[in-house]
This record gives sequence, structure tokens and C-alpha cells, in this order.
Amino acid sequence: MTEDELLFVGDDWAQDHHDVELMDAAGRRLSKARLPEGVVGIERLHAMIGAELGEDSEAEVGS
Repeated sequence: MTEDELLFVGDDWAQDHHDVELMDAAGRRLSKARLPEGVVGIERLHAMIGAELGEDSEAEVGS
């Protein structure tokens, strides 16, 4: 695996939402969002990750 295939996900969890950031291996912020709690938030998080990595990526996601 190369550094281009590594994505870090940071999650600051509050009672009713999550503030998430996606970062590359160099620590550069790729995207950030405030996501609601529950299935809708998870769906948006998966969409964010898919947008950064591409649907066919075999990259690993670390936290």
C-alpha cells in the first residue's frame, strides 16, 4: 500500500452530530462536514469517503 491509498478519518462526536474530517497521509485536510447522528450521517460519511477514494479503491481507512 502506498501513502496515496491511505485516508484518515477524524470524528469529533457530540450528542446529536459528528464533526468529521478526512485527511491524507501527509495530514492535509481533504474535506470536512458536520454530520447528523444515525443512518443519514453514516450514509453521508460513506459518500465523503467514496468521493475521495473512488468507488473501486482498495485503499485502507484509518482513524
